[in-house]
Amino acid sequence: MIARSERGSATLAAAMATALAAAMGVAVVSLVVAVATRIELETAADAAALAAVAAAVSGEDPSPAAGRLAMANGARLRACRCPTFDGEAFVSTVEVTRMIDLPVIGERTITVERSAEYSIDP
Repeated sequence: MIARSERGSATLAAAMATALAAAMGVAVVSLVVAVATRIELETAADAAALAAVAAAVSGEDPSPAAGRLAMANGARLRACRCPTFDGEAFVSTVEVTRMIDLPVIGERTITVERSAEYSIDP
């Protein structure tokens, strides 16, 4: 027989375990969303950097090309450091961002920087 002072203690323990499991679930979902977004941004940044190099080698302005590719991949071009193509080598460095809304944590900005290089070896 359960003592009167112990009645309901299992219910309280179950409620606390459920709340803890829910909090851990939210934390795991937030982590997965952040990691998946970062991977997508790395792809967008790689594509934007390569587009900048291709545009520069073709004699075009690299920044708009990088911006178009970043946007096509769900990112926003934050910076494009692309010097003038000298005919032999070119390095573009781009920075892309995306805002995400994480459960409980709220809005966060994820930023990724990537570089691409073109060179003519003798």
